[in-house]
Amino acid sequence: MKNYAGLTREERIQKAMSLRKDDFCLVLENLAEESNIAAILRTAEAFGVGKVCIIHPLGSKPHINRGAAKGAVQWLNIEFFTSVSLCFHELRTANFELIGALVDPQAKVLWQEDFSGKVAIVVGNEAQGMSEEAQKLVDKNIYLPMLGLTESLNVSVAAAIFLYEVIRQKER
Repeated sequence: MKNYAGLTREERIQKAMSLRKDDFCLVLENLAEESNIAAILRTAEAFGVGKVCIIHPLGSKPHINRGAAKGAVQWLNIEFFTSVSLCFHELRTANFELIGALVDPQAKVLWQEDFSGKVAIVVGNEAQGMSEEAQKLVDKNIYLPMLGLTESLNVSVAAAIFLYEVIRQKER
């Protein structure tokens, strides 16, 4: 944890913004629950994620519950897209490796992946996960092994675990 004691508000803001990870992007694809989006944005800001891309193909930006996000939205670089292909094209142009969060026989366990380069983690819809289009376009997949009888975690909880591992590696 970074020490902000004794700093003015402006100094704290400048310090936090300087610690953003420009080589790390989180992509939210077609999430339906506003509370999940808000919780993920709050976690992304807390971990210093450089950019969040929100893909919402319905053509309208999803409402972000600012109360649940607790002010995190104002400190994040958030970009909205109406298609997976547009978002992924922009990220590839910026040399990001696209890594999907998906249980797949070819996927690596989260903590076995190397996140030292420019990475974008793609998290899919609460019910269906990543779309078929996104699954075809990502470079590879990672997953969280479930050791209990529960089949999956809430998307905001899973995203927080993915974010933590990426930041943990980047802070080494």
